[in-house]
Amino acid sequence: MTQRIDLNGVWRYQPLAWTTVQADGSMTDNAENLPPAGEMALPMNWQLRGLESFDGRVRFTRRFAAPALANGARAFLVFRGVDYFADVTLNGQPVGKHAGYFQPFEFEITDLLRQGENQLQIDVDCPKEEPGAVWPDHKWIIKGILNHWDARPGSWELTTGQEQNSGGIWGEVYVETRPAAFVANVRAASTLTPREASTLFSNHDDLATSGLQAIVRVELDVDSTMAGLCPLRVALDDNMVEMTIPVQRGRTHHVVVLHVADPRLWWPWDIGEPYLYELAVTLGAGESEVSHWATEFGVRQINLDPHTGEWTVNGRRFFVRGANVIPTLWLGEYDAAMIGRDIELLKAAHINGVRVCVHINRDEFYSACDRAGIIVWQDFALQWAYTTDPRFTQEAVRQVQEMVNHLYNHACIALWCTQNESSFHNKVILNPVLAQAAAQCDSSRYVRATSEFSEHAYPGWYVGEMRDYGTLPGAPILTEFGAQALPSADEVRQMRGGDQWPPDFVGLAYHDFQYDQTFYVAGIEMGASLEEFVENSQRYQADLLKFAIERYRRHKYEKIGSLFQFMFMDCWPSITWSVLSYARAPKQGYHTLQQVYQPVLVGADIHREKVLIGVDRGSHPRPLQLPCWVVNDRHAALEACRLHVRLLREDSVITQAALDIPGIAADSVTTLGLVTVELPEDLAAGACVLDLSVLHAGERISHNTYPVELVRPAA
Repeated sequence: MTQRIDLNGVWRYQPLAWTTVQADGSMTDNAENLPPAGEMALPMNWQLRGLESFDGRVRFTRRFAAPALANGARAFLVFRGVDYFADVTLNGQPVGKHAGYFQPFEFEITDLLRQGENQLQIDVDCPKEEPGAVWPDHKWIIKGILNHWDARPGSWELTTGQEQNSGGIWGEVYVETRPAAFVANVRAASTLTPREASTLFSNHDDLATSGLQAIVRVELDVDSTMAGLCPLRVALDDNMVEMTIPVQRGRTHHVVVLHVADPRLWWPWDIGEPYLYELAVTLGAGESEVSHWATEFGVRQINLDPHTGEWTVNGRRFFVRGANVIPTLWLGEYDAAMIGRDIELLKAAHINGVRVCVHINRDEFYSACDRAGIIVWQDFALQWAYTTDPRFTQEAVRQVQEMVNHLYNHACIALWCTQNESSFHNKVILNPVLAQAAAQCDSSRYVRATSEFSEHAYPGWYVGEMRDYGTLPGAPILTEFGAQALPSADEVRQMRGGDQWPPDFVGLAYHDFQYDQTFYVAGIEMGASLEEFVENSQRYQADLLKFAIERYRRHKYEKIGSLFQFMFMDCWPSITWSVLSYARAPKQGYHTLQQVYQPVLVGADIHREKVLIGVDRGSHPRPLQLPCWVVNDRHAALEACRLHVRLLREDSVITQAALDIPGIAADSVTTLGLVTVELPEDLAAGACVLDLSVLHAGERISHNTYPVELVRPAA
């Protein structure tokens, strides 16, 4: 059975050269003014271990002891993540090379590993791309937002946009000893079918109540130095298939099919339980058991209709209340504690889906989404324009297939998307090739060639004003929308240019602040202090998100199938579209998401900021007429509900009204009609809050508020 030698810990490092990618894909070296050598605790990106903004090649070395290999045993050197080029040498002998940033990879070292002391050397090269000639419009490096983005250090400025790169050995490193024959490359996919051929259902039938079975197809390789017959057992909890398979020298591919009657299904958290089976593959039996592999696996069926934007999960329509996530630029720091906190924050905001935006995150994040019941729109790491050289197409095909194969078994992943906001060349030539390559690896998921500019709506930030969201731009699939907001005043003060008043906006632009859009599109007032500026900025973002999301949710399935707010958290100390800062401190927009992403959302159409309460019925003020509605994303009907509407001023109730709601259908949008709120005769003009609640069986299941300013006609 397998055993590991852990190679995490302190390594020696020596910067070798500054390196730059040229227009033809070659690299130049410059060995002048290099940082000094030293020691570094790994795994971690070198930016966070003292090599700040180093674009180049670093040699990492360490010694380790290894016991003698048992008879027939084999040894593998495993890397869980190296960014970007790796050249590996063991005991002075070349082992292998790898390119990419997200993929685990390994080399067999059985013939190179010594009993006793070994010397391991890894040259890691994370180059800069030549500004202008290569970066940003002719890129070669496949790193998505980690390499080119308007929300990373330096934004997209030629001179600063590649600073603080993500290079290094960010994932675990270990030597693993394995038997002569072992299981590898296990991939499983489930299909839900009726148990009886006479039972027919369509895509919109509820598969969970249709009397079904799951057919789970498990593909695997056996890597062996011997030939012969070997017992194989594949189990999904108590469901098991046992057989004898032929094993050849090298790799043999096998397919095993399990039939599971009445399967427990994986659901998004707000529909049901995200149940995970244990999928286990064992080679050999009893005393002869030689290799065992296991993972968590969810039985589910997720579909997306690209024309309507409508999602189905296990045959049920499902509305995605989503957000874009880019948790950090440095995957080495994204540990279990950070992942757990982010999952809690996502669920506390009622988010049931995320778009992993233009990067591939570490495997542990997807496992956390599996367990939490959060579906994932998974982007490949391509953003904007790249070289048109055919060699780039070849490399992109290799890496997109590595992405699919690496993440294949995660129940949370609903679809693959091969590029974000493509250049014309990529959209017409590269993206269809990548989509086909991804589909060849995975026929069980929808593959989208491009996340289009047209699906990214920014009224009130890049164009127009926030009320333009009333026309539902970007529908039926909306994968980006939002506005920037400053984090807390203390966090802004820690940024360059933020420690003075007025701020140095050139310094803040390095932290991604957009001056033009803030002041001349959104029209945000700076105020008299940084605290006022932060308040105004956060309030604007919150107001925009509330207006946009309410409008879209009111038209779910009719015109929109999913929402992915841009974006959930900052990936470094910056000023962006996030609702959580890099320190995960919430902005007002986060609390707005908690409100407008409630699974049951009550609301009213209020089309103006000031409401006239002039007299038109004798001495009585004109009443408020509120067109009210409720969106129910729960998959259960709500009977005998009651709507309460209150007008508040400084938490005191001025007046109120109520409406009985006979029933709210499951997964629906219900128009409640006009609710009349009578106003007292002596009501003074001024700021108030409309407070709406829906009660069901005595429990408040939805709550929403709207600030209103009451005004009277001029004398």
